[in-house]
Amino acid sequence: MSTAYNKNEVDIQSLQSVRHNLIAKDITLQRIKRRHTAIGFINQLDIPAGLKDLIINHGFTLDLLQSIQPSDLAEDLGIDKDVAKLICDAARRLTRADRFENKLTIEP
Repeated sequence: MSTAYNKNEVDIQSLQSVRHNLIAKDITLQRIKRRHTAIGFINQLDIPAGLKDLIINHGFTLDLLQSIQPSDLAEDLGIDKDVAKLICDAARRLTRADRFENKLTIEP
């Protein structure tokens, strides 16, 4: 009887380990999807490619670009405040355009 108990205990531990691995993989997959979405939006910004690369390499998302102050962005990226303002403005324009397109698509 103790052999059956030990076998069941091992099976539960194995299942818990598999469950943990699946959860970790799901979390990783979600992060990859969010990152891919962020890169897609950033690549749509009306700014030079070098700035897009800089933003992507620093892990910024479109939401963050919309909410960050240009002076904070300038400090984080090591760029001029005027350039940071151009980036923030481009992010806001893209969001407005995206909302407008979605509104047109949704309305009959």
